Amino acid sequence: MPEKSPKTNRLLSFCVALTFLSFAIVCQINFESNSVQSLESQSTENLVAMVRSQNDYRNRLNTELAALERTESSRSITASLEQQLNSARIFAGAAAVSGPGVSVTITADYDLYSTDVIDIVNELKVSGAEAIAVNNQRVTNKSRITQETDLDEHLFLALDGERLLTPIVITAIGDPLTLEKGLTFTGGIVDNLNTLYGIYPIVRQEEQVTMPAANLNTTPAYMKLPPAEGSNPT
Repeated sequence: MPEKSPKTNRLLSFCVALTFLSFAIVCQINFESNSVQSLESQSTENLVAMVRSQNDYRNRLNTELAALERTESSRSITASLEQQLNSARIFAGAAAVSGPGVSVTITADYDLYSTDVIDIVNELKVSGAEAIAVNNQRVTNKSRITQETDLDEHLFLALDGERLLTPIVITAIGDPLTLEKGLTFTGGIVDNLNTLYGIYPIVRQEEQVTMPAANLNTTPAYMKLPPAEGSNPT
Protein backbone atom coordinates (compact mmCIF):
# COMPACT_ATOMS: atom_id res chain seq x y z
CA MET A 1 0.00 0.00 0.00
CA PRO A 2 1.44 3.35 -0.96
CA GLU A 3 2.20 5.72 1.92
CA LYS A 4 0.08 8.80 2.33
CA SER A 5 1.74 12.01 1.34
CA PRO A 6 2.15 14.84 3.88
CA LYS A 7 -0.37 16.82 1.93
CA THR A 8 -2.93 14.00 2.36
CA ASN A 9 -2.24 13.83 6.11
CA ARG A 10 -2.78 17.56 6.51
CA LEU A 11 -6.03 17.35 4.58
CA LEU A 12 -7.22 14.47 6.76
CA SER A 13 -6.39 16.35 9.94
CA PHE A 14 -8.21 19.40 8.67
CA CYS A 15 -11.32 17.33 7.90
CA VAL A 16 -11.31 15.80 11.40
CA ALA A 17 -10.94 19.22 13.02
CA LEU A 18 -13.72 20.62 10.86
CA THR A 19 -15.97 17.75 11.87
CA PHE A 20 -15.40 18.34 15.60
CA LEU A 21 -15.97 22.09 15.14
CA SER A 22 -19.23 21.50 13.31
CA PHE A 23 -20.35 19.14 16.08
CA ALA A 24 -19.55 21.71 18.76
CA ILE A 25 -21.47 24.44 16.89
CA VAL A 26 -24.53 22.20 16.53
CA CYS A 27 -24.41 21.33 20.26
CA GLN A 28 -24.20 25.01 21.21
CA ILE A 29 -27.16 25.88 18.94
CA ASN A 30 -29.22 23.04 20.39
CA PHE A 31 -28.37 24.13 23.97
CA GLU A 32 -29.39 27.73 23.35
CA SER A 33 -32.51 26.63 21.52
CA ASN A 34 -33.49 24.34 24.41
CA SER A 35 -32.88 27.14 26.87
CA VAL A 36 -35.13 29.50 24.92
CA GLN A 37 -37.78 26.82 24.58
CA SER A 38 -37.51 26.13 28.34
CA LEU A 39 -38.11 29.79 29.16
CA GLU A 40 -40.94 30.00 26.63
CA SER A 41 -42.61 27.01 28.25
CA GLN A 42 -42.57 28.64 31.71
CA SER A 43 -45.65 30.31 33.08
CA THR A 44 -45.70 34.01 33.80
CA GLU A 45 -45.71 33.28 37.55
CA ASN A 46 -42.59 31.12 37.25
CA LEU A 47 -40.77 33.72 35.16
CA VAL A 48 -41.66 36.44 37.69
CA ALA A 49 -40.41 34.20 40.51
CA MET A 50 -37.17 33.57 38.64
CA VAL A 51 -36.64 37.30 38.12
CA ARG A 52 -37.38 38.01 41.78
CA SER A 53 -34.95 35.29 42.83
CA GLN A 54 -32.24 36.79 40.64
CA ASN A 55 -32.97 40.27 42.04
CA ASP A 56 -32.85 38.95 45.61
CA TYR A 57 -29.53 37.27 44.89
CA ARG A 58 -28.13 40.46 43.36
CA ASN A 59 -29.35 42.49 46.37
CA ARG A 60 -27.68 40.05 48.75
CA LEU A 61 -24.44 40.39 46.81
CA ASN A 62 -24.69 44.20 46.93
CA THR A 63 -25.34 44.05 50.69
CA GLU A 64 -22.33 41.80 51.24
CA LEU A 65 -20.19 44.07 49.06
CA ALA A 66 -21.25 47.15 51.04
CA ALA A 67 -20.49 45.33 54.32
CA LEU A 68 -17.04 44.37 53.05
CA GLU A 69 -16.38 47.96 51.96
CA ARG A 70 -17.43 49.24 55.42
CA THR A 71 -15.17 46.66 57.08
CA GLU A 72 -12.23 47.67 54.89
CA SER A 73 -12.89 51.36 55.60
CA SER A 74 -13.08 50.61 59.33
CA ARG A 75 -9.78 48.76 59.16
CA SER A 76 -8.14 51.68 57.37
CA ILE A 77 -9.44 54.12 60.00
CA THR A 78 -8.28 51.83 62.81
CA ALA A 79 -4.81 51.49 61.26
CA SER A 80 -4.57 55.28 60.87
CA LEU A 81 -5.61 55.84 64.49
CA GLU A 82 -3.11 53.25 65.71
CA GLN A 83 -0.34 54.95 63.72
CA GLN A 84 -1.26 58.36 65.20
CA LEU A 85 -1.39 56.86 68.71
CA ASN A 86 2.04 55.27 68.28
CA SER A 87 3.48 58.58 67.04
CA ALA A 88 1.95 60.39 70.02
CA ARG A 89 3.38 57.81 72.44
CA ILE A 90 6.83 58.15 70.86
CA PHE A 91 6.89 61.96 71.04
CA ALA A 92 5.43 61.94 74.57
CA GLY A 93 8.23 59.65 75.70
CA ALA A 94 5.94 56.70 76.48
CA ALA A 95 7.84 54.32 74.17
CA ALA A 96 11.48 53.31 73.82
CA VAL A 97 13.08 54.74 70.68
CA SER A 98 16.27 54.56 68.66
CA GLY A 99 17.81 56.36 65.72
CA PRO A 100 20.75 58.49 64.59
CA GLY A 101 21.76 61.52 66.59
CA VAL A 102 24.46 62.92 68.85
CA SER A 103 25.95 62.39 72.29
CA VAL A 104 27.30 65.09 74.59
CA THR A 105 29.63 63.85 77.34
CA ILE A 106 30.77 65.98 80.29
CA THR A 107 33.21 64.29 82.66
CA ALA A 108 33.70 64.82 86.36
CA ASP A 109 36.66 67.10 85.63
CA TYR A 110 34.34 70.10 85.51
CA ASP A 111 31.90 71.74 87.92
CA LEU A 112 28.55 71.55 86.19
CA TYR A 113 25.32 73.29 87.15
CA SER A 114 21.76 72.38 86.33
CA THR A 115 21.45 75.45 84.10
CA ASP A 116 24.32 74.16 81.94
CA VAL A 117 22.50 70.87 81.29
CA ILE A 118 19.21 72.69 80.73
CA ASP A 119 20.87 74.99 78.16
CA ILE A 120 22.27 71.98 76.25
CA VAL A 121 18.90 70.20 76.31
CA ASN A 122 17.08 73.32 75.10
CA GLU A 123 19.60 73.87 72.31
CA LEU A 124 19.09 70.28 71.14
CA LYS A 125 15.32 70.81 71.11
CA VAL A 126 15.70 74.00 69.06
CA SER A 127 17.99 72.14 66.64
CA GLY A 128 15.29 69.56 65.93
CA ALA A 129 15.97 66.73 68.39
CA GLU A 130 13.04 64.32 68.39
CA ALA A 131 13.99 62.63 71.66
CA ILE A 132 16.48 63.46 74.42
CA ALA A 133 17.86 61.52 77.37
CA VAL A 134 20.30 62.35 80.16
CA ASN A 135 22.28 59.41 81.52
CA ASN A 136 19.83 57.13 79.68
CA GLN A 137 16.88 58.75 81.44
CA ARG A 138 14.26 60.11 79.05
CA VAL A 139 13.55 63.84 79.07
CA THR A 140 9.91 64.84 78.54
CA ASN A 141 8.07 68.14 78.53
CA LYS A 142 7.40 67.63 82.25
CA SER A 143 11.00 66.78 83.21
CA ARG A 144 12.85 68.89 85.77
CA ILE A 145 16.65 69.17 85.92
CA THR A 146 17.61 70.51 89.33
CA GLN A 147 20.50 71.18 91.67
CA GLU A 148 20.14 69.18 94.87
CA THR A 149 22.07 68.79 98.15
CA ASP A 150 22.75 65.43 99.78
CA LEU A 151 23.04 64.70 103.52
CA ASP A 152 26.70 65.69 103.49
CA GLU A 153 25.84 69.08 101.99
CA HIS A 154 27.33 68.07 98.63
CA LEU A 155 25.69 69.46 95.52
CA PHE A 156 24.56 67.10 92.78
CA LEU A 157 22.42 67.23 89.67
CA ALA A 158 19.08 65.43 89.47
CA LEU A 159 16.59 64.64 86.73
CA ASP A 160 13.04 64.25 88.02
CA GLY A 161 14.47 63.57 91.46
CA GLU A 162 16.95 60.92 90.26
CA ARG A 163 20.59 61.70 90.99
CA LEU A 164 22.76 62.09 87.90
CA LEU A 165 26.17 60.52 88.32
CA THR A 166 29.19 61.64 86.34
CA PRO A 167 30.02 61.53 83.55
CA ILE A 168 26.89 63.32 82.40
CA VAL A 169 25.93 61.93 78.98
CA ILE A 170 23.21 63.73 77.06
CA THR A 171 21.92 61.88 73.99
CA ALA A 172 19.54 63.10 71.32
CA ILE A 173 17.88 61.56 68.27
CA GLY A 174 17.70 63.63 65.10
CA ASP A 175 19.82 64.66 62.15
CA PRO A 176 23.39 64.21 63.53
CA LEU A 177 24.98 67.03 61.53
CA THR A 178 22.25 69.55 62.35
CA LEU A 179 22.30 68.69 66.05
CA GLU A 180 26.09 68.93 66.22
CA LYS A 181 26.14 72.31 64.47
CA GLY A 182 23.38 73.57 66.77
CA LEU A 183 25.64 72.90 69.74
CA THR A 184 29.07 73.87 68.39
CA PHE A 185 28.56 76.99 66.29
CA THR A 186 30.58 80.06 67.32
CA GLY A 187 28.82 81.82 70.18
CA GLY A 188 26.68 78.75 70.89
CA ILE A 189 26.27 76.82 74.13
CA VAL A 190 29.42 74.72 73.80
CA ASP A 191 31.51 77.71 72.79
CA ASN A 192 30.22 79.64 75.82
CA LEU A 193 30.96 76.74 78.17
CA ASN A 194 34.50 76.59 76.77
CA THR A 195 35.33 80.27 76.94
CA LEU A 196 33.34 81.40 79.99
CA TYR A 197 33.53 78.44 82.36
CA GLY A 198 36.34 76.24 81.11
CA ILE A 199 33.95 73.32 80.53
CA TYR A 200 34.67 71.22 77.46
CA PRO A 201 31.80 68.89 76.52
CA ILE A 202 32.63 66.15 74.00
CA VAL A 203 30.11 66.23 71.15
CA ARG A 204 29.94 63.21 68.83
CA GLN A 205 27.71 62.28 65.94
CA GLU A 206 26.16 58.84 66.52
CA GLU A 207 24.84 56.36 63.95
CA GLN A 208 22.53 54.79 66.51
CA VAL A 209 21.18 56.18 69.77
CA THR A 210 18.82 54.13 71.94
CA MET A 211 16.86 55.43 74.89
CA PRO A 212 14.14 53.92 77.09
CA ALA A 213 10.61 55.09 77.66
CA ALA A 214 9.98 57.65 80.38
CA ASN A 215 8.21 56.81 83.61
CA LEU A 216 5.00 58.69 82.90
CA ASN A 217 1.95 59.14 85.06
CA THR A 218 -0.76 58.60 82.46
CA THR A 219 -3.68 59.12 84.89
CA PRO A 220 -4.52 62.83 85.24
CA ALA A 221 -5.29 64.01 88.74
CA TYR A 222 -7.37 67.04 87.75
CA MET A 223 -8.10 66.93 84.02
CA LYS A 224 -11.33 65.50 82.68
CA LEU A 225 -13.39 65.78 79.53
CA PRO A 226 -15.83 68.70 79.41
CA PRO A 227 -19.53 67.82 79.56
CA ALA A 228 -21.27 67.35 76.24
CA GLU A 229 -23.37 70.24 74.97
CA GLY A 230 -26.88 70.13 76.36
CA SER A 231 -26.05 67.77 79.22
CA ASN A 232 -26.32 68.66 82.88
CA PRO A 233 -22.90 68.74 84.60
CA THR A 234 -22.76 66.65 87.75
